[in-house]
Amino acid sequence: MKRILSLLLLVFFAASASMVFAGGQGEKDGEKVYRVGVIPKFIAEDYFIACENGFRQAERERGNVRVDWVGDTMSQTSAANQMNYIQSFIDREYDAILVSALDPNSYADKLADARDKGILVMTWDADVRPDARDWFVNQGEFDEIGIATLKGIAGDLKDHGGSSPAKVALVSTTTDSPNQNAWLKAIINEYNSKKSSDYAHLDLMTEANEIIYAGNDQGTADEKIKSLLSANRDIKGIVALSSNTVPAVSSARDQLNIGEDIKIVGISVPESSRKDMEEGKMSAVVLWQPFDLGYLTLQLAMDVLEGNAPSGNRYKSSLSGTNMTVSFIDGSVVNYPAEGHKILAENEVILGPPIVWNLNNIDRFRGYPKTDHGMEYFLK
Repeated sequence: MKRILSLLLLVFFAASASMVFAGGQGEKDGEKVYRVGVIPKFIAEDYFIACENGFRQAERERGNVRVDWVGDTMSQTSAANQMNYIQSFIDREYDAILVSALDPNSYADKLADARDKGILVMTWDADVRPDARDWFVNQGEFDEIGIATLKGIAGDLKDHGGSSPAKVALVSTTTDSPNQNAWLKAIINEYNSKKSSDYAHLDLMTEANEIIYAGNDQGTADEKIKSLLSANRDIKGIVALSSNTVPAVSSARDQLNIGEDIKIVGISVPESSRKDMEEGKMSAVVLWQPFDLGYLTLQLAMDVLEGNAPSGNRYKSSLSGTNMTVSFIDGSVVNYPAEGHKILAENEVILGPPIVWNLNNIDRFRGYPKTDHGMEYFLK
C-alpha cells in the first residue's frame, strides 16, 4: 500500500511540474512563470561566469522567471551546437531564447522560425542578422570599444617613433566572429585616419594576412601566438581581442623570455591580467561589466515579455544612474547614464561605454572570481 501511495505521489508531482512549465509559462502563486533559455558562447569561462551571475541576480529579483543556461566549453563549442540548443528551446516552447552568437548567419533562420512561433528572440554580447531577432543587448558601441584598445597600446608605446615605429599585431578569435570583426574594423579605420598624426609612432599590421585568428580554444590560442612572436621578434605591441587571447599572449611572451619587450592591451576579464599588472608587464585591459550585461539582458527580456518593451531612444533599467565602476585614473565614481541606456537602430540596446581596467579599479569588477566579488558596489 505504501509503495502504491508513493507511486501516486510521484505521478502527482510530475504532473504538477509539467503543468507549471508546459508551453513555456506556468504559475507561481497565481503569477505567470516564464521560461527563458540562455545560450552563451561558452560555459565555465571567466567572462561568461560573470555574465551568468548577472543573469542569476536578475532572475532572483524578478521572481517569476526560470533561466536555463546551456552551452559548451571553449574546446567543444560550435555554431552547430548552439543551433541544437535553440531547436531544443523551440521544441519545448520556451517564452524567450537569448543567444550570444558565435557567428551572425549559421542559425539566423532558425531564430527567425522561433519568432514566427511567438517566442521572444534576443541576442546579447554578440549579434545575428537583425531580421532574425527582436532585440540585441550590446556591451558597448563597437567603435568605442575598438578605439579604446588602440589608444591604450598607443599610450604604452609612446616612447617609440621616428624612423622606427613600433610594430603592433592584431589578434582576434575567428574570421566570422561578429564582435571581433567590428572591433577590428574600428581599430583599422581609426589607425588609417590618424597614422600620420596620433599613431605615427605605430606600425600596425592591418593587412588581412597579418591578422592572427587564434580561435576560441585556449590551447590553440597559446600555440598560434607563440608562433607569431617566434616569427616576428620585432613586434613591440599586441592588441588582443578576447578573454582567451590576452592570457595566451602573456603566456607566450613569458615562455619566449620577452616579457618586458612587448606591451599588451586587450579586451579581457581584468582578473586574468592582475598578475601581469602587478608585475608591471601590462598596464590595463578594456572591457565592461559582464555581470551587468547579463543582468540588463534578462531585465529587458522580462520587460518585453510582460508588455513593457522600451520605445524611443533610451531604455531606463534599474542599472540606470547607478555605479558602473570608478575611474582607472583618479578613482572617481562613474555611473551609468541616469536617462537610460542608448537604443540604436534595429533595437540595439547599449549597456554603456567601455571601461579601462587597471589596478586602481580592478576590485570593482563584479561577479568574478567569486559570486560576491565587487558586489558591494552593485546598484549604488
